[in-house]
Amino acid sequence: MSQPLLRLADEAPLDALDIVRDILRDIDSLPRLMEVHYLMQEPGLVDLMRVLGALPDGDRHRLNAYLARHRPARLRVRELPTGGIVLEVADEIRLDESA
Repeated sequence: MSQPLLRLADEAPLDALDIVRDILRDIDSLPRLMEVHYLMQEPGLVDLMRVLGALPDGDRHRLNAYLARHRPARLRVRELPTGGIVLEVADEIRLDESA
């Protein structure tokens, strides 16, 4: 899980340009930074990322392994009568028939 940005009381305020430089250095390329920026414009995505980032490490690793095994398959979420949800690989043929 990512750590919040901490600053000591006697430190100067963070400059936005320094923050962007740090992000660009960590991301490794301007195109990737732009991709992250455009993804952040998707409604609800930041909230979803916060929830996923707060998952316990074991659950996050299992989810990451599941997504890696099924990449680049289309996924869908199915709600159960009990209120839970199931993340599953979408069956392309069934999705096309229902369109």
